[in-house]
Amino acid sequence: MNVTCITIVAAVGLMSLPALAQEAIGFDPETGRNARHYPPSCPADFIHMKLDLTIPDMNVPRIEAVETLTLSARAEPIASLKLDARLLQIASVSSPGRRTSYTHDGRTLMIAFEPPLNADERADVTIEYTVEDPPDGLFWLTESPAWPDRAAQIHTQGESETNCYWFACHDFPNDRMTTEIVAAVPQGYLVSANGRLVDWSARPHGTGADKRVLSVFHFLQSEPHVAYLVSLIVGKFDVVDLGTAELPMPVYVPPGRGPDVPATYGQTPEMIDVFASVLDEPYPWDKYAQLLVWNFGAGGMENTSATTVFDTAVIAPDELDDHDLIGLISHELAHQWFGDLLTCNSWEHIWLNEGWATFCESLWYESQGGAEAYLADIQANVDAVIGADLGAAPYAPGMVSEVYDEPDDVFGRDANPYPKGASILHMLRTSLGDRAFFAGVRAYIDRYKYKTVETADFRRSLEDASGEQLERFFDQWCLRPGIPRLVVDTEWNSGDSTLDLRIHQTQVVNGANPAFAFDLPIEVATSAGTSTHHVWVETTDAEASLKLDSEPRMVTVNPDLAVLAEIHVNQPTARWLAQLDGGSTLPARVQAARHLAEADGVQAAQALQRTAMSEDVHDAIRIAAVEALATRRDVDRLIKAAGVKDPEVRRSAIRGLGQAGTESTSKVVPLLVRTFNEDTSSRARGEAVRAMGTLGARDQLATVLSASLSETQHDGLRQAALDAMRSLDAPECLNAAILLTDESHHSRTRANAIGVVAALAHHDRARAYQAIEPLLGDRTARVWQSAGDALVEIGDRRGLDALRALLARHRDDRMRARIQRWIDALEGGSETGQGG
Repeated sequence: MNVTCITIVAAVGLMSLPALAQEAIGFDPETGRNARHYPPSCPADFIHMKLDLTIPDMNVPRIEAVETLTLSARAEPIASLKLDARLLQIASVSSPGRRTSYTHDGRTLMIAFEPPLNADERADVTIEYTVEDPPDGLFWLTESPAWPDRAAQIHTQGESETNCYWFACHDFPNDRMTTEIVAAVPQGYLVSANGRLVDWSARPHGTGADKRVLSVFHFLQSEPHVAYLVSLIVGKFDVVDLGTAELPMPVYVPPGRGPDVPATYGQTPEMIDVFASVLDEPYPWDKYAQLLVWNFGAGGMENTSATTVFDTAVIAPDELDDHDLIGLISHELAHQWFGDLLTCNSWEHIWLNEGWATFCESLWYESQGGAEAYLADIQANVDAVIGADLGAAPYAPGMVSEVYDEPDDVFGRDANPYPKGASILHMLRTSLGDRAFFAGVRAYIDRYKYKTVETADFRRSLEDASGEQLERFFDQWCLRPGIPRLVVDTEWNSGDSTLDLRIHQTQVVNGANPAFAFDLPIEVATSAGTSTHHVWVETTDAEASLKLDSEPRMVTVNPDLAVLAEIHVNQPTARWLAQLDGGSTLPARVQAARHLAEADGVQAAQALQRTAMSEDVHDAIRIAAVEALATRRDVDRLIKAAGVKDPEVRRSAIRGLGQAGTESTSKVVPLLVRTFNEDTSSRARGEAVRAMGTLGARDQLATVLSASLSETQHDGLRQAALDAMRSLDAPECLNAAILLTDESHHSRTRANAIGVVAALAHHDRARAYQAIEPLLGDRTARVWQSAGDALVEIGDRRGLDALRALLARHRDDRMRARIQRWIDALEGGSETGQGG
């Protein structure tokens, strides 16, 4: 068992090294060009932007706009100004006291001034233009018979560089400005934008039969922020304010859902107090709004003072025991400090936004549940990094790297800024201690608030507060890809009463990827008590010998997750059993449960079951025990765990039963059916449906299909049914999945259904094609883009005509590039006719 584990870990490291023929990243071998991305110059200081927007009809996707930019030259006089302005229809450009001319190629607006703008003067530049149904940045939902009670709606999404689809700007995060939005909309609609509501009035619009009165909302964001954080929402909502007169905290939800707001968002005021206290920085804006919008492309977006969240992000009363949005709510709120008050100066430093917001989730859990709740969240982040960050230099980018194709790529890279950034912050907190760490954080905020920041700014703030030099730390954890992957051998030497440790780094180690350097904590429990030892590691192999009073009953490596590493420890099962029952920290007990998954004998299974069933044990430990039982394929004990009261543990057990193998179907399927029919947790019911699919239980096809008709929070049961349909791969599943692509369903469900149709297309390729091809014309980006991916997977070359037509009508080069890739993939695929 130990040799096998060592081989597996070593293989992970070797697998992370791509083929030798692959070129180093960030370099174009054909031209020799540096392909890295650097911040664009910004010779103009943009001081203020005012947008005057007129939207006469919410079902006609057209905005009449007047933008006024107040700016000055930073140093040299400015004779021309470059602005990002994608697909805007420019009517005029003017600047009082100057002659202006302009060119616009659909992407960039170039404005020439005569005389030039000098550094010691401000100038206003006024741009009149229209916005017509942009493909990105501003999303326009019109009314539809498929949703008869859903009003038309607009929402914007500027991150990373897409707000230039609805106003002209320097669309990069290395400049800040104050903003003002005046929006005239049809009466009955509400508007939200950044900052405080200055005025709400009425304005006549049109003439003759088209004459009407529009509601005018005037918002002012009086402190500077970057362009991608500018927000506009127009729609019909219930609005529930959780705040005070001094700090409004309105939550905008679909009409009729107002009574559900306090149960979902009611902790927002306390969260603000906790973060303000921990960071020693008051909440920095005039309000904090949270707005649910239809068809949102992400989970949430931290626009300054006005967070946008996805359409079902309010929990129904009968689902509150099964769902919460605490992680999302705390994450987006934390961005009001990290991301908005301080903003990454360029995209390679996005971890200063996202890593910090993710780490603040852990700080919130700590404020409510203490160290155990905090470490449970850190453990989840560490696990995510272990599973994804497998790369090695120079073939993979580190977390902080200028290497990317599109700015959005930095959010999803393997060295991911969310969990890896949060894990690095935890390491810094652990190594520096709370006093120095938080002193450095507070100094960092004080020094850079209302400014843009880079990783070195944060490092220097911590160095100033702690006296430590942290360049090596930041270099190996932030700049390079990968993490250490360790095998730790322990051996008790009774002759001289020493515990001998051998630590081996199994990841790729070479000139571009030297061995990681870190201080590895080892906690040892003997009959005389518990002591903590530290082993300095900076080579591929390291050894240490610990003098002890007696043979240890527990040896816990990295008990507080002080080192971001994958660690396999070879030691007797008895020690793992002791650590599972009595480990000093939550990660120690999780580590023990995971190692016991491979231990021989009934004693380990009994200990895992006992832990899984213990209601006084933290969920994270219980779930680790359940997952270990699933690895052992211990069906009988999983069935018992599936009956516990805690829904999180119960779901984990049901998920484990789905992995038990088809030889256990006769035992497992009746429990899954009972769970689906009787369990009060819709998520447990969903796991039961998924398990029916993974077990290949085609006799339960009717159950799966009935789940696809169920209305539950976040459409969870339908999503589970679609996953099961994909697994069962039956002709009936194709028909059911096609029904779920209909416009009457949520966009996330539709996108999943489109993928399932493609996967099951071999049952009836013509029917699958006929269902998917029309969806290329859908107004929802998630849907039509999923349809394009599906047409390639289906492989029906009739899709080429549809894709070429889509290419011809798309005006945006980014979207056209994506469509062209579909065309190229379909042209390069095998010939497929109309039949199945």
